[in-house]
Amino acid sequence: MERKYAFLDKLNETQKKVCISEDNYVLTACPGSGKTRTITYRLAYLAEKYKESKKINLAITYTNRAANEIENRLTNMGIDTCNVWTGTIHQFCMKFIVRPYSMYHNKLNRGYRIIDEFVKEEYLKSIANNMGIKNCYVKNLYKNELVMKEYVLKLEESKEIDFNMILEYAHEMLQRYSFIAENIAHIVRNIHVDEYQDTNEKQYAILSIIINANPKINLLFVGDVNQAIYGNLGGVAKSVDEIRNLFPIEFTEECLKGCYRSTQRLTEYYINYEIAQTGVKSLSEIKENKGIIKFNADISKEDLADAIADILKNELNKGLPESEICIVAPQWYQIYPMANKLRELMPENNFDAPDISPIKYDPLNVFFLITKLLFTQHSGHRLVRRKEAEEIISMLKDDYGFSIPAKVDKLDVLRSINSTQYIEDNGILTIKNTIDNVHKLLHININVEAKLKSVYDDFFNKIDSRIREHKLPYNCRSMEKCFKERNGIVINSIHGVKGEEYTTMIGFDLLTGHLPHWDYIYNDELRVVRSEETKRMLYVLCSRAKENLYLFAERGRTTQKGYLLDTTEELANCNFIYDVE
Repeated sequence: MERKYAFLDKLNETQKKVCISEDNYVLTACPGSGKTRTITYRLAYLAEKYKESKKINLAITYTNRAANEIENRLTNMGIDTCNVWTGTIHQFCMKFIVRPYSMYHNKLNRGYRIIDEFVKEEYLKSIANNMGIKNCYVKNLYKNELVMKEYVLKLEESKEIDFNMILEYAHEMLQRYSFIAENIAHIVRNIHVDEYQDTNEKQYAILSIIINANPKINLLFVGDVNQAIYGNLGGVAKSVDEIRNLFPIEFTEECLKGCYRSTQRLTEYYINYEIAQTGVKSLSEIKENKGIIKFNADISKEDLADAIADILKNELNKGLPESEICIVAPQWYQIYPMANKLRELMPENNFDAPDISPIKYDPLNVFFLITKLLFTQHSGHRLVRRKEAEEIISMLKDDYGFSIPAKVDKLDVLRSINSTQYIEDNGILTIKNTIDNVHKLLHININVEAKLKSVYDDFFNKIDSRIREHKLPYNCRSMEKCFKERNGIVINSIHGVKGEEYTTMIGFDLLTGHLPHWDYIYNDELRVVRSEETKRMLYVLCSRAKENLYLFAERGRTTQKGYLLDTTEELANCNFIYDVE
């Protein structure tokens, strides 16, 4: 191996083989086997090997967090990422299909704007109100055919699309116009699909059309069927043969088997929840450590926060860093109160926990990106900031049809944003002044641009709504916290920590109805996979732990009708012997 690829020496033989091979792969990977590491190093190898080429090396991830992790790792390795692109399938479709080819779709060719969940829910509530539907949860409106029909008509009339329509319209354009797929296929060298077990049929179809346009594109699917926890959102864990039937290329099957994360004792525990047997063995340096595995179904919900705080203090007193501890629950509405209680009990400690912030994450909104760059001026990831500035220019050109002055580039946009003076006690006015600066740079008068003005108004209406509803501060310091990289003890959902690892994992609210969700109990179609969904969730939770695992199925939680919730069956029926006090 040439020394310019010396970074590959950090990989094991299987990982290295996958990185340098020209084969197409379906790569299965057990927890802790180095899945993200393999994708990152393969992208690094390809970026270095084809440094002079303009063809793009793609990584399509399930979450923005995963895409950012790969991007940051490449940056920290010193890799020039000018020919690397990472992002979700929705971001891929926007950048490579919807924006450049919108003129070929009859619902996009006269302009469009993307609405977020806030606007979507406001529309649904308004439609329901006009129909005389009162006091109905927004979630239930999604199931109302008449409401959804009116909603679709409204979007068509106002030239708007929501998040789900991005894939639908991208797929339609690829099907109707073969040259679109051919143009994309001409500029792409390879595609890495992370978490393929959570890919839905529409996403498979989009990739299939592109690969059929150029079977020379190298393709790598990476995933773990035991971690397929997005089935309720359409995720499909396809077999290798099913993948082969979709793509006109030969695939090599490979498996990353060893777990470099957890103790052997922990791997022996979480394989109780496997759907597909892996035979995983620990290869970790701590594989012989006994660690702790505890399950508590006796504690009351009133005493739960104190019990978790005691665990945290004990772990921290042993010298464990805060960032090596993670607390999870299956449902979001239990996470916020737990985070607040723990902050009260441990005010001297840091928590990387979700907060209700004035600004909701929305990377497809041009004003969100401007705001993010404003309040992350001092972050160290210059390449990421430049890409986001470039994305702002692309959005304004492709989504809104502005002619950007030729002499203006991404660095000018960054300078314009960075030059804004903070009004310390008014973050909202600071954001508005920053947007004004960018518009002046780009010669945009928002007051005569109806479509952009509508997005602008929605953006600030959403901020105002969140501030009023949750009584949030809106000074610049509070706004900066929305974008600050958090550190400390992590508190998140099980879905939210997929792909991550911690020395100590603590799971609570492991109760039937929450794990799995009620939909898997009362929905006839989902009920048949109830047990599998529960096992996969437990598998993901437990396999994040390196050494210690604490599980709680607390007493006292009830349904809305007052019925007590029980320990989820798959956890209660596990025959593993837990540690005792």
